[in-house]
Amino acid sequence: MREFYNLIGKAAAWLTLAGPGRKSSALRPSGTVFVAVVLFSAEPGQAASPAIEPMTVVNVQAETGYFQDPYPVHKAPANSPEIQLISGTTPALLNGAYPLQPQGFQALPVAINRDPLQPEIDKAGSTFTNYQNLDMFQTSSGEWHMVLAIGVIKDGAPHYWTVVVHAHPDVPAKPGLAPTQWTADTVLSGSFSTFLNGNYDCKYFEDKGQLYLVYVENLKANPVRNGIVIQPMLSPAKPAPVAPTLLLQPNEHGGGFNSELYANTTAKVIEVANLAFINNKYALAYSTGAYQTAGYKAGVAWSDTLLPEPGPTYRKVLMKDTHGVWGNPGHQEVRYLLQSQEVDWPNYCGDQVIGPGVPSLNQSPGGSWYLFFGGFAPKDTPPIGGGAFEASHRRPFYLGLKVSVPADARVDSVSDAELASWITEEAQ
Repeated sequence: MREFYNLIGKAAAWLTLAGPGRKSSALRPSGTVFVAVVLFSAEPGQAASPAIEPMTVVNVQAETGYFQDPYPVHKAPANSPEIQLISGTTPALLNGAYPLQPQGFQALPVAINRDPLQPEIDKAGSTFTNYQNLDMFQTSSGEWHMVLAIGVIKDGAPHYWTVVVHAHPDVPAKPGLAPTQWTADTVLSGSFSTFLNGNYDCKYFEDKGQLYLVYVENLKANPVRNGIVIQPMLSPAKPAPVAPTLLLQPNEHGGGFNSELYANTTAKVIEVANLAFINNKYALAYSTGAYQTAGYKAGVAWSDTLLPEPGPTYRKVLMKDTHGVWGNPGHQEVRYLLQSQEVDWPNYCGDQVIGPGVPSLNQSPGGSWYLFFGGFAPKDTPPIGGGAFEASHRRPFYLGLKVSVPADARVDSVSDAELASWITEEAQ
């Protein structure tokens, strides 16, 4: 995710820029998952509220307990499965134990050294701006790796952009935890010398012994269209010499989906990309909308195969917008896992969390399912103008889920209503 406002200062004008993206290279600086959902009914008073719980204790005055972009850490199966680790854009490692308890996660600071890459940044005439999207990954053999995005800026560029890089640990991990000191060493996607949107929200995903890199790529410069791609890897630090495959992008058919618009711009961004394999199907949890607003949302898309055939992408969960909630009566729209933008649309959670996003689906050792995500507490949304809030005040949350995905069903043949029934939320 990218703090779009950071590109031009904390002003309302940030919502009129042509290049959005969460905290991405043109949009927001700086989660494994999943399944489509009914979560909860949207009509006010029709259904119980979802049982959303805070992961951390937040002290507003001390500015502690906040955490941006909660990514579940992939660990080797034998590595303390009862301990859940989370990394992200905040330079910290969260750890909590199953069964999860409200405010039960603790934070350890994470340090990153970029010395091996600094000469390349200097040679490009660029200046380092930030780290974001830290994704820690442990292989089945126990090796630790990290993929993250480094932000840079240079004279002549419209704003800062991001580059996806690999990092290795500098210290061993303590039992049950991940390393907390890392050195960035290799560029995986993007360039420190050439401005380019995309190249953020990076994470590893392993399927049937093959490692992949999943990240956001810019698909169109103007109006901005960002989507999610997947790149086969020869090793955690070396991409395979093949082009990435597109997994998901903003919809453009029939006028597209108004719910995917980036605030008051014509840009559209699909980002985050947390993948999971569930009962012979692949689920991709994603976000859309403007990261620092009530319009940021958590969705899920499905596929029968990890890599779609050329042309099709993962299938979003849709429903008819009968009453024109999104401005076009009778038009198909996306049914999100969670959203705080429209009270009369399914799975509204604005009374508990504003701008829910960065979703991931996670299963405990005992088989219970949880949705991890980030957002703002309704009473803690420091305004920065234009309907946007201070990104550093985003917090991590979890929500218990009921998952029932038919093993013999095919994503390309079931109805949207069936897709939406594969996951339901636990209510308060």
